Amino acid sequence: MSDYIIYEQPVAENVRNFLKCEYLNEKLNSSLMQDNIWSIKSSIITLLEMSDFSQRINLKIEFLKELEKSNLLIKKLLDNEILEFSKYDRYKTEIEECLSRLEELEGNPSKTILDNDFLMQIKSKLHIPAGDNFFDMPAYLNFLSSKKNFIIENINTWSIPFSHFFESSKLILDIKRRSSRFEEFTSNNSFFEKKLENNQRIDLVRIRLEKNMNIYPDISVNRQNINAVFKTSYGDSRLSKPVSEDVRFELSLSILI
Repeated sequence: MSDYIIYEQPVAENVRNFLKCEYLNEKLNSSLMQDNIWSIKSSIITLLEMSDFSQRINLKIEFLKELEKSNLLIKKLLDNEILEFSKYDRYKTEIEECLSRLEELEGNPSKTILDNDFLMQIKSKLHIPAGDNFFDMPAYLNFLSSKKNFIIENINTWSIPFSHFFESSKLILDIKRRSSRFEEFTSNNSFFEKKLENNQRIDLVRIRLEKNMNIYPDISVNRQNINAVFKTSYGDSRLSKPVSEDVRFELSLSILI
């Protein structure tokens, strides 16, 4: 387990969407690794979240555009000797595979879930406190009590339309995170400011801190500056306040191309 926490702040809206896809994918995979009713419930709720999310924006177009940009980015990283040729070649192959699968994706990716009466019944109960209980939905308990292989097979079928978004978000973000190295900085008490040079445009800010510090950054970005206020949480209510000492941390910026 890492001794650091990496806090990420998306600057571009499309990167925010990629991070949300990655988050939902990780939550889904983590739930499926556990073998109990509550983790399976969590995986179904995550699929319903992904269904809602994918209907609000055209993820297919966003991913196709960004994958094309990723092709340019890895070439730049190769030319600047940040990326080895073997890694560049692997990335290029994976980008082409993701592009091909996304281009074949037709229609509404949520259709499989929207057309499923069982899943729609579960969704209709989620806005009610404890609405997805088993006495109101005995069919839900029956499904969750089935053999694990049967449950996984169904969840995999329901998640297939989203799998292309999940794998594309993982690839795009992996490239972005590799595109910039961490550099060490120290805040002035709780505050840090870095001016962006020559109208430099960034799409992802990452701050790395040691785990045992009980400090986190409140990050904001505008066209001229990156600002961070380092805070700590205390008490049972986890109230927050700016720290009173200088904070050593590492910063990485993903440059927009």
